Amino acid sequence: MAEFGPNGAAIGSGDPVSDRDYALTDEKPKIRRVLLACFLCGICASISVALIAAITAFVFSSATSAFGMPAAEFGERSNFMSGAFMAVMMAGFNWVVFYIVIPVTWVMLFFSIGLFPRRGILRHAPYYRWGAIWGALLVGAPTGIFGVAAENQGAFLGALLTGLAIGCAAGLLCASLFLAIVRPKQQLSLPAADVF
Repeated sequence: MAEFGPNGAAIGSGDPVSDRDYALTDEKPKIRRVLLACFLCGICASISVALIAAITAFVFSSATSAFGMPAAEFGERSNFMSGAFMAVMMAGFNWVVFYIVIPVTWVMLFFSIGLFPRRGILRHAPYYRWGAIWGALLVGAPTGIFGVAAENQGAFLGALLTGLAIGCAAGLLCASLFLAIVRPKQQLSLPAADVF
């Protein structure tokens, strides 16, 4: 029973204080569908790189034929456009080496954006940022390495920058697919049911 002091102010309660803590615990909730998202994003990465390269090749060849410009040539006149064309062709045949590309992408996704929900990252910007960075590195590095074989700085820059752009676009697609599957904001902000 509550005890009252002068002017009717309550000063205390005769009831013992409960040791039970009703506050939320620091235990993080279990995040679901991360492995499924990494698995599907790895496959999506390989397919999206090939599709983006195919669309780019179609637009490039349509533009050169519409404006009467010479197509990119490999040989003595290697330049920026020939390096870019080489990167587009390499990215277009990305599915040929899927047995290397997909497992590497799975590992990269799991150890980068796959760990973000566990760390409590709710904003979408880090997922998109790191998806774009890793996509650009995974596509831009091989195209840049093969661009070195052209022995021309213009061709190297064309291959590297085109590979970076294709990989960045594919990484953004993979990050959006990951967020659509995992939905970290909804999973981490589910209200906890308190039982009194």
